Amino acid sequence: MRRSSHAARPGRVDVIGFCDNYHHMLEYLVTSKVRRRLLLLLWGEGERGTASELAGRIDAAFASTHSELKAMERALLIVAKREDGRDVYAANFDHPEAATLRRLVEAGRGPTALVRSREDDGVRAELKALGAPLGGVEEASSVSRPVEVLMKGVRLARRDPVVAKSLPVCFWRQRGAVDEQSLLELVARPEEKHALAFFLAVTAYLAKDRSFAAVAEKLRDHRVRSTRPFFLQTSRHDSGVRFPLAARWGFTMNVSLESFRSHFEKFVPRDQ
Repeated sequence: MRRSSHAARPGRVDVIGFCDNYHHMLEYLVTSKVRRRLLLLLWGEGERGTASELAGRIDAAFASTHSELKAMERALLIVAKREDGRDVYAANFDHPEAATLRRLVEAGRGPTALVRSREDDGVRAELKALGAPLGGVEEASSVSRPVEVLMKGVRLARRDPVVAKSLPVCFWRQRGAVDEQSLLELVARPEEKHALAFFLAVTAYLAKDRSFAAVAEKLRDHRVRSTRPFFLQTSRHDSGVRFPLAARWGFTMNVSLESFRSHFEKFVPRDQ
């Protein structure tokens, strides 16, 4: 008897069906359509904005968007910062269950997001093994070359502010394993090397280490003249917060240098 070509192969995961289950789970757990869209936008896309800006992006009424944002803020799912007299909302990536919520939200976005979510989790696990302070992440039992993991971390950082804040700590803890030659020989696009160099520059500034600053300059893409958002999901009209060091490297960020500094000092003792 001929077996149907549509029959599932033993041990094979039906990614689309699996993802559909998570999509329906998200709909079941989050019954409010406005809240669900806000979760996908803030947690899944890493967006930020005022209530009116977010209402426009999810095509919802201002009143219902504002109400949901306040409820999510009370539940500590998002944070609000006062900028230029306006409340700007963003995902609370410091939430103790951030990893779980991120996986649920990303799975609800579709099969591609689910696959990428699994790959991203693998990168986070490797970064954790190299010393990145990532809460809710299980450390990888083994890692590839540190310099390659750091490069993957930089790529992920452009979509994940939590990873971005952890990278200077990770770079500093791996300073003995990452040498200048291995960084210069990295196989990566110029823009990716430029982003990696930026993190070296941030680490150098926070640790007051000139050697990292020198390597950063060698990796720098001097063709970069204009500024653009570091985080890929950030709208170009969002100028972010004041971060002169980032601006010198051609980036705007919605994470301040002070935020990087407090995170670095929390995990790196002053005598190291």
